[in-house]
Amino acid sequence: MQESENFALPDCDVPAAAASPGESSARDEAMRAVARRLVGRVDELAWQIVARYREEIIDYRASDDSLAADAAGLALDNLEALLANLERGESLSDEQLEKTRMGAARRVHQGVSLESFLQAGRLWGQVAWETLRAAARVDCQSEREAALDMASRVMRHVDLVSTAGAHAYLHEAQGLSSSEYLLQRDLLEALLGGERDSTKVSRRARLLGVRLAENYVVIFIRPQEVSPGGTDGQPSAASATVRGMLETARTHLSPSSGALLVGLRHAEVVALYPVLEPAEVQIAKQDADSFARAVAPSGVSVGMSGWRPGLAGIASAYAEAKEAAQIAAGSGITGRVVTLDEVLIDHVGRCTPHVSRILDETLQPLVQHDLAHQSALVPTLRAYIDAGFNLTKSAEVLHVHPNTVTYRLRRIKALCGRDPHDPDDLLILLLALKLARMSPEP
Repeated sequence: MQESENFALPDCDVPAAAASPGESSARDEAMRAVARRLVGRVDELAWQIVARYREEIIDYRASDDSLAADAAGLALDNLEALLANLERGESLSDEQLEKTRMGAARRVHQGVSLESFLQAGRLWGQVAWETLRAAARVDCQSEREAALDMASRVMRHVDLVSTAGAHAYLHEAQGLSSSEYLLQRDLLEALLGGERDSTKVSRRARLLGVRLAENYVVIFIRPQEVSPGGTDGQPSAASATVRGMLETARTHLSPSSGALLVGLRHAEVVALYPVLEPAEVQIAKQDADSFARAVAPSGVSVGMSGWRPGLAGIASAYAEAKEAAQIAAGSGITGRVVTLDEVLIDHVGRCTPHVSRILDETLQPLVQHDLAHQSALVPTLRAYIDAGFNLTKSAEVLHVHPNTVTYRLRRIKALCGRDPHDPDDLLILLLALKLARMSPEP
């Protein structure tokens, strides 16, 4: 035993020697004393445990902060239950086990394998035991003897929650694995992670009975946000939503050549749609639009990549489709598929707040002038750009004289400082107009 560095060492108030019944009583009191020393540290310990998860388990290391927060909450619940057992002799209740079951079911949707979930349980037990051992006083016989009982109770706790969690995980996963075209996690990660050795990926696919096409576009399906903490019944509701999306994908995503492949990653659905050549991307987009309309009532946002040849292109296509879906979700776009090309201006604007400010300052003076003076500077700018910067064609569209267009372009320069005849300024004006068209404001 190592002497604890984190706890004060008051005189041991538990007798070191006693008769057999007294020894049991002394050990119980010693366990209560050790447990009381840890009560104020459970939050800190929960995050230390999650840090160990991230150090030693790849599924947790590759995850986002929402999974870490969820895992910390579950670790905290189990620490409090363990200390209650040591201090007051309370056994794990059905309510406490249910928290573990719910957490295990959530891991299915968060991209954590059952092996990783069970490894996390073992790590939790290891840290809990190490902490209890460090809290026990080496100069107190009853606490030294109680250490063995505490180890037994930690092992029993880990066994109970691991069993309950494994059953809940498998039950949740079973509902999602009924789709015969659902990709296994290792193959999905190899494809989306940019595995350069296409031969290795193809070999892995053949072992799983999956026939890969030469080229894919990626369709990323982003469901509504779900709180990491969850509520009663959340995993079942989440799996029902995902199963519904899988069945809808089967119906609406029907490639003319090759098989559609679908996988789950962090509670999001990724579809790999085979295409032979760039011309077929439009067909994929039509199917994706049909799918997006079908799932629109669920508030789902759908993003799609462009053409990326070869299996090595899937990783960049995935990143592109995911970004498009995230922008669509942020803009409230549902009922149609979104490509990054369509939301590129918003994508640029998300990179820095200064972009939006510059574009806003460019267009707002023109909008305000039109409202105040019943003028048409903004429509003139749009017509000028749409006409390929041709004064005569712009005038025809606006039903005015070319000199009027020239005058209005000068007014635009005077009001916002951007010259429509200067290529750099014209680009800023064009971006401002595109951003305005995407805005939900009138």
